[in-house]
Amino acid sequence: MQEMQIRCLTLWPCPIPSYSIFSVILASLLGCQPAQAKTDNFESDPALIEYAEGVDTQNGPQDTNDFLSNLTINGYLKNETAFRFDEPRSITKIRNLLYLNSEYRISSQSALVFSGWAYYDMAYDLFDYKTISGRSARDEDEPLVFVDNLRQEKDSPVAEVRELYLDLFTENMDIRIGKQFIVWGVLEGIRITDELNPLDFRELILPDLLDYRIPLWSLKLDYYLSNSTYELVWIPDVRFHESAPRGSEWELLQRVPGTEEPDTYKLDNSELGFKVSSNLYDTEVSLSYFWTWDDFPVIFRSIDLNSAQEPEFFPTFSRIKMFGGTFVKQLGARILKGEIVYVPDKYFGLKNDVDKNNDGFVDSLGELQKKHIRWGLGVDFSLWGADWSPAVSQWIILDYDNGLIQDEFDTSLTLFMRKPLPQQSAIFELLVIGLVNLEELYLNPKLTFEITDNFQIATGLNLFYGKKSLFSVTPAGNVTNLNTIEQRAQFFGNFDDNDRIYAEFKYTF
Repeated sequence: MQEMQIRCLTLWPCPIPSYSIFSVILASLLGCQPAQAKTDNFESDPALIEYAEGVDTQNGPQDTNDFLSNLTINGYLKNETAFRFDEPRSITKIRNLLYLNSEYRISSQSALVFSGWAYYDMAYDLFDYKTISGRSARDEDEPLVFVDNLRQEKDSPVAEVRELYLDLFTENMDIRIGKQFIVWGVLEGIRITDELNPLDFRELILPDLLDYRIPLWSLKLDYYLSNSTYELVWIPDVRFHESAPRGSEWELLQRVPGTEEPDTYKLDNSELGFKVSSNLYDTEVSLSYFWTWDDFPVIFRSIDLNSAQEPEFFPTFSRIKMFGGTFVKQLGARILKGEIVYVPDKYFGLKNDVDKNNDGFVDSLGELQKKHIRWGLGVDFSLWGADWSPAVSQWIILDYDNGLIQDEFDTSLTLFMRKPLPQQSAIFELLVIGLVNLEELYLNPKLTFEITDNFQIATGLNLFYGKKSLFSVTPAGNVTNLNTIEQRAQFFGNFDDNDRIYAEFKYTF
């Protein structure tokens, strides 16, 4: 976990930390259940029932020329406003968003789905950008010329197609082709086997999980046989994690200069996945294989330990293989869930002073390829009128080398709680993420009021606890070109001054 957090921090040639977040990082919690086997009974499949609405079983389909009768459109209007109450205090977001989702029912066995959003953040028009980003506090130890020369990228305006795909249904097979999200895994918000869509860190991990997933042009085929589901995924759209805008209050993950991405829509670069899901002894289980690209680049580097010369970087993306498994077991009123994945070929960063062969350079160009295991275990239960979902997850590096930046065992804890308050027409939710090795904590309490069936008002807090990353900085030629030597790399702690209160106003139609 720390390796993913630290890799770019050890390599990025400026004091703004770039952070490779571990893929187990937790987000807003959404349930992910494995695919269910399809039966031969058409009525047992809710998806087919939904798409077959309006079909007269006696006289055949209704008039297909009536376009509007086969088209459904829904969506929402939303305002998100946030105020940072740590110095420098400021309203940091006044985002007005329109989201649209539509489905066109071509027939009882096919449908076309579209979703997209557009938003504009008025905060940039009303407040000074450097105050919004918190630069005056975050970079107070840096030379003024350095701060002034930082780029100012704003997350506004934005208009994106989120989904655009065609669904085809047959008796034993479903096919989905187009721009889509593909969700594997069973633990709420923990990415272990669920690594198909990269993440957009424009606002760190604060948005809902699907809101910061990056959709990909993909083909997904589900074949149903007996009580098992066989899923094939082909992804020619090669994309990687996206960083927060440079200079923003969430800037941490940044691409190392010179990083070249493999060509997308090239057959040799495609990603391929296969998963089989079944029910064994009243337990939902799945086995999966995913041949993919590591969503963070490997930063090979040549560092002369006996010279003040700048390091030479060779950033590149690498292929990895992921062998995974999941299970869901109901034990009375409780549901036990688990995931595990084995990755035999991932690179982990070495510390900048590792020179075991005494040649004066950091060993192995600063990276070692190691086998590792990720696992997670969680349980869902009800207590005191609330739904609880605690979980633990861990990375384990096999054949560990003491020169690695990441710990051999890296553990995180998460808790999601949801309690309805019917007398107040409200719902209270709490998300807690603890990074054990880094001694960091993130809290997100949220209270949502149901004003009407279509209108909601919510308020909450984003609270960060932990130490900040610590660096030794050595000038290299001029004040805007600096080398950094990692001393302590953190994640949530870097945003300890970004605590904020937020409000959301949402109208659904």
